[in-house]
Amino acid sequence: MISKLSLSILAALMATSGAVEAKQPEFAANHCKAAETNAQHYRNFPAALTEAKARHAKLKNANQAQAKPGSGDLVSDGTTPDALAITDNPTFIIPVVFHVYGTVQNGDTVNDAVIIDALNKTNEDFQGRTADFADIDPEFENVKDALNIEFRLASIDPNGNPTSGIIYHPESSGAGNYSSSDVKRDHWDNYKYMNVYIQNDLYADGVTNNSGVAWYPDSGMSDEGLARVAYNGAYLGTNTDENFRSVLTHEFGHFLDLIHTFEGGCKRGFERRCAITGDENCDTPQQNSWQMNPGDGGILNCMGQTINWQNFMAYSDQYANFTQDQVARMQNGLNSGARVTLWSASNLAATGVAN
Repeated sequence: MISKLSLSILAALMATSGAVEAKQPEFAANHCKAAETNAQHYRNFPAALTEAKARHAKLKNANQAQAKPGSGDLVSDGTTPDALAITDNPTFIIPVVFHVYGTVQNGDTVNDAVIIDALNKTNEDFQGRTADFADIDPEFENVKDALNIEFRLASIDPNGNPTSGIIYHPESSGAGNYSSSDVKRDHWDNYKYMNVYIQNDLYADGVTNNSGVAWYPDSGMSDEGLARVAYNGAYLGTNTDENFRSVLTHEFGHFLDLIHTFEGGCKRGFERRCAITGDENCDTPQQNSWQMNPGDGGILNCMGQTINWQNFMAYSDQYANFTQDQVARMQNGLNSGARVTLWSASNLAATGVAN
């Protein structure tokens, strides 16, 4: 197996050890704060947690129905066709708008070409079209999966005018904070567009090596225009290495309701309750911590099981795959009230992304 482990962070750490003043590593160890951010959101807004529990109950019921003879291939609430077969005509198309705040981030340029390349590669990740999808640990060959989805830049804006789907704004920060003034001011209708905010300092705290953050589906956030992915342009597409650019895929996974595979750590008691603990997917073994790769501590969890360290929802040296349970969870998220309008036929026409 060929690992795509980047040497860049090692070089950065070596450079800091001999310097008079400590420099910021290439990227933060805990570079995606989705777990903390969403947990805080549920504490602040109990109705959002109630909505999430109802959404996940639908997934549980759908899974139970699929297990019965003659239940067919229906997913979620029974209205969506099979989305697992990758074709030229994606089952799900999502209109996307990128809001870019400042075109130089950590010395890297963010422009149309970089964004288009990043989005194309993210589509390849979701669709299982990368070389790494075939380079999976054998334990996960039978559970790895792809989602027949395509994220497309909108070509019609909210006023009905032509757009590139990429909007440039003056440099700013804080899009990773829940009540960002930039998000409130600049968002496009969350029920029509997936909004992605590109900033260098995501939390307006002077730290520029956090990669991204995203919130799970929530109608309250969509109502307020706050549903989004916030992402650091320094880690967008060709601005970073081939492996780390998949962190954008990771954040898009959160937007579709996926949790970190290392959520909650590893506990023996969780094994029998895998559908409601950890990342709530039973085909992604628990992880002792986020730091589990072949090169930094091994890939066996607290029960001696091989983890899916190549999973897009881990922190991986070789991002490669989603699993069947994760795909089912994303399908369920796409059927939620906060996401279902995005890929409706009428909205695809209205935003200019229909086939």
